[in-house]
Amino acid sequence: LAVERISKDPSLDLGHRLDYVVLQEECDTSRALLRFFDFGKLSSAFIGPLNPGFCEVATLLGEDWNKAIFSWMCVNYNLDSTIHHPTFARTLLSPTQVLFAVMKYFSWAHVGIVASKDDIWMDTANKLASALRSQGLPVGIVTSIHGGEKGIEDTWNEIKGVDGIRIIVLCMHSVLIGGEDQATLLTKALEMGLADGRYVFIPYDTLLYSLPYQNNFFSIFDNDTKLQEAYDAVLTITLESGERTFYDAFWEAKESGEIMEDLEGTQVSPLFGTIYDAIYFMAMAINSARRNGARVSGSNIAEHTKNFSFPGFNNWIQTDNCGKRMSNYVILDTDGRGNQLFPTHLLDMSSDSVKSLDWAIHFPSGAPPKSDSSCWFDPDVLCTGG
Repeated sequence: LAVERISKDPSLDLGHRLDYVVLQEECDTSRALLRFFDFGKLSSAFIGPLNPGFCEVATLLGEDWNKAIFSWMCVNYNLDSTIHHPTFARTLLSPTQVLFAVMKYFSWAHVGIVASKDDIWMDTANKLASALRSQGLPVGIVTSIHGGEKGIEDTWNEIKGVDGIRIIVLCMHSVLIGGEDQATLLTKALEMGLADGRYVFIPYDTLLYSLPYQNNFFSIFDNDTKLQEAYDAVLTITLESGERTFYDAFWEAKESGEIMEDLEGTQVSPLFGTIYDAIYFMAMAINSARRNGARVSGSNIAEHTKNFSFPGFNNWIQTDNCGKRMSNYVILDTDGRGNQLFPTHLLDMSSDSVKSLDWAIHFPSGAPPKSDSSCWFDPDVLCTGG
């Protein structure tokens, strides 16, 4: 869809016809890297990779090939140095930056991370921990879901044994788009009394797309009161929808005949919109490089991501004079009973500010987890004495 629209966009001068090939990324990190390596001579630029486990290696290869890499998934904080990684560009803000803004606002510094067993999510969890620690935050535990019901119980007991944790980040597919691991994990947390408000659970993957929440009912909660109750301890952070939700934009593309597949929007992951935006983002960078008389090389494309704006799939996309995406995010919460999510806070990431909205967060115990010392969020102050 993105490539077809780019080819018809009169404002874009790419000099070449844009085409794509889908690189089927293996679940196993090392094999995924091998597949990536095979495409070095075939591709002019890369959208991805999906697995943060080989982002650094992929970026180094991109530099060697002089091919740009446009990523929304790489959480590896050391890739943000344009001097050391001139062919790497983010199409979304790093999820770490968004998480940090939320943690700072609520003064929740101590974090635990639990991941699905797949390589992609384990690698995400480890890179996320590394990025948060680089900000000076104490990551108390990084673990994965152990197999079977007893294994999940062991996972929670392992986390429970670490003192002071306020936030638990769940690196796995969100239950709201069919993530079974997350549903099982949250239900077990409820059964073990851990969804009582002592922790706030934050799904990681909703940070990567615009979850449709306006006037949307999540049927996953309708026949599962346990999950509904457990989700009361969850705060969902996602890209703010523009004037249209992901479902609206998908429906419009179907109505216009651009999407031929017999699918409803609810059957498609909102990550579709993120990938669409990333491809258009790359086209805008190529266009900018050409208009500025630069040769279309990997480093030149990655360099020309500054000060542009264009309509994304269902959001307006803008970058600042450093090429950083200027995005708003929302914190969503349930009321502990229904099947809807309501926005409680708006995160304006261009100014790193958090603003509370009309709907207050409904904490299971009536109060948020205890706050941590502000020294954790001050780079000039050393936290001492516990």
